[in-house]
Amino acid sequence: MGPGTPGYASRVTISTTALRELFASDLPDPLLVVEEGRARVAAEPTGIVVASRRELLAEHGGDAPTGELLEQLAARLDTEFRLQGG
Repeated sequence: MGPGTPGYASRVTISTTALRELFASDLPDPLLVVEEGRARVAAEPTGIVVASRRELLAEHGGDAPTGELLEQLAARLDTEFRLQGG
């Protein structure tokens, strides 16, 4: 199953695990992207860009969200991704 296949994008989930990886990344300006059917951290805007660490930190006063705030952020990004047809 690949891009363009019905149901392909609906199998991708923006999870708290992916967000933790984004916030913990050693890359200078990491992005959370969806590529090849999964969410992952990337240095370049490959695939579908979901968010950048810089933007998300700015939204949260410079600190990475944890706990319930991280879960809420993952749910919001997942919903936004799906609404954009991702």
